[in-house]
Amino acid sequence: MPHTETLPAASTPVTKTEIESQSELEAFLANPLRDWSKTILHGMDLVPGPLEQRLLNETPNGAVLIGCVARPELNAYFAGHGALIVPPAPPSTGFDPFRTKLYDAESLLKGFDPMNPDESYRRTYDWKAYMVSMDPKKKAPLEDLPADAVMFERLHDYSIEYALREFLRPVSGAPRKVVAIMGGHERERAEFIDGKDSPYMQIALLAWRLARSGLTIATGGGPGAMEAGNLGAWFAGRPEEELRDAVRALAAVPTIGQIPGSDLWNSGEWMAPAYRVMDAYPLKPTPMGTENSLGVPTWFYGHEPPNPFATHIAKYFQNSIREDGLLTLANRGVIFAEGSGGTVQEIFQDACLNYYAIPDRQAAMVLFGTDYWNPRSVSQDPSRDRRKPVYPLLLKLAQEKKFDPLLKITDSIDDVVAFILNPPKPSP
Repeated sequence: MPHTETLPAASTPVTKTEIESQSELEAFLANPLRDWSKTILHGMDLVPGPLEQRLLNETPNGAVLIGCVARPELNAYFAGHGALIVPPAPPSTGFDPFRTKLYDAESLLKGFDPMNPDESYRRTYDWKAYMVSMDPKKKAPLEDLPADAVMFERLHDYSIEYALREFLRPVSGAPRKVVAIMGGHERERAEFIDGKDSPYMQIALLAWRLARSGLTIATGGGPGAMEAGNLGAWFAGRPEEELRDAVRALAAVPTIGQIPGSDLWNSGEWMAPAYRVMDAYPLKPTPMGTENSLGVPTWFYGHEPPNPFATHIAKYFQNSIREDGLLTLANRGVIFAEGSGGTVQEIFQDACLNYYAIPDRQAAMVLFGTDYWNPRSVSQDPSRDRRKPVYPLLLKLAQEKKFDPLLKITDSIDDVVAFILNPPKPSP
């Protein structure tokens, strides 16, 4: 459906209509009151045919064409009427900077073959986009990228940000309820560890219960705790035992890591069990009628592929944009499972958002793992102690700005679910 957006202006707001499909364009052309000066064509295929001829009979004063495929004659005609034209990127760019929709596993990983995992993964869109932007030896952005390449990366990230905004628009007047689950990349695929549900299994169960309650699960879109969150949402329309079966199947490749003697990682081998699980357990509607989950990964960590269980994937080149966006969209709160430097950064980034937000915009923060986030004992071997004592400082910040009622630390899935579904109101 065409959508409108009110753009800020010095005086009267200007409303523009963005058109992304042929059916939307046909409806626009049929409107006798159409106004080209308030119209954007985005990512359209305007190749020769009846549609092109109709456009050549229009008076497109002030129109905007972004990433549209068109003959030079049509572009020249529009330009002659004062249209702004941003042409598509050349194929050598390696990615589409003008996407109109979020990714999914099919669009990012098309051609992946679980029977030939690592070799087939290197032929996917996901890997090609990584290779034109990052140095796999240094795990860092390529140096001295030409100006056009940098520009196209920025345009791509803007397009993804815009598509994400569309995904989050209210459905039937009600805002989408989003809870984010953050945590370490290294969480091992396993059902049990030492006779108890593993951290991976706990996160999957937590996401499963929240998704069954009607919440959209958002994660960083990668492996470990992030995959567990999207996996739980994928199985929200199925019984718990099938989720456990899936985790046991995934455990055939428990972690993702660097291939010995190589700069490459076992990305394809790690993804292969996920594809088998998805084939065996196709997506089903949840009891609340939704089956959406979101992954927000980045090519900054592109040696780690996106987990394919997210139904919608907002993948960015710029990690800073991705992290800020992921925390901001979580209007029902953020759950922080065990993690390291990246997760600690996200905790205090989220705390900063709550610290300066008005009360109505503050959201729940849950530290999942009491001893991990607030150790009560001194380790006998500090060099091997992975615990992160962030809770006392986080509590201090929360008390200063009176959002401490929205802060919880617990080991109980029941407590997390109850807290996220019915968060307390922050103090006035």
